[in-house]
Amino acid sequence: MIKAVIFDFNGTLFWDTDFHSQAFDVFVARYLNGSPSGLKSRHLTEDDKRDHIMGQTNETIMQYIFGQSLTKQQIAELGEEKEIIYRDLCRGKVQFARGAEDLFLALRNDGIPFTIASSAGKSNFDFYYQQMPMAKWFPRESIVFNDGSFNGKPAPDIFLLAAEKLNTSPADTTIFEDSSSGVLAAENAKAGQIIVVNSSLTDSIEKKYNGIHPVIRDFREAISILGLH
Repeated sequence: MIKAVIFDFNGTLFWDTDFHSQAFDVFVARYLNGSPSGLKSRHLTEDDKRDHIMGQTNETIMQYIFGQSLTKQQIAELGEEKEIIYRDLCRGKVQFARGAEDLFLALRNDGIPFTIASSAGKSNFDFYYQQMPMAKWFPRESIVFNDGSFNGKPAPDIFLLAAEKLNTSPADTTIFEDSSSGVLAAENAKAGQIIVVNSSLTDSIEKKYNGIHPVIRDFREAISILGLH
């Protein structure tokens, strides 16, 4: 029986991959022909976004987009510029993924603690807590978000920090993830169980993880996988 659960957020509890993808397209277009600051971006393909962008920290993302080392201030400013675009796109459309709140209730009823471990930053979580019933399930102080103090996925750091908050070891934890880098980070954290959320609703995800990790399209499926009541 599992002792705790850790959820990734973007693309897992909130199916916002399309919003992020659109935001990156708008952001990158501003810099494709260069800018007064001297920054010029690369064009991002869908494969680039999947393999180098989604689930990564802003430092990793921006250095990939611009192909050069950037200062912490530049990374913070560029990252916030992109996130403003993203928040404008998904304002009023933020909701938990299908079945998520049913799973939260089952976990709570069985006395199993759970939290969020996300590569998103503070400004986005300020937004999420305004837009959806986050506080009902996740006290603000209980979650782990990207504050720049740890290595991004696929490093295991974020899940190790989340397990520490839950007073458990990763080996006794189930981690829900949607991205390749996130799944790898969970594997690197030696999670007891990893459940892959197929938020893209494509058969390729099932094929990729078939026989390796359970794959779900609705969080209610996880209730039986976890043996909850």
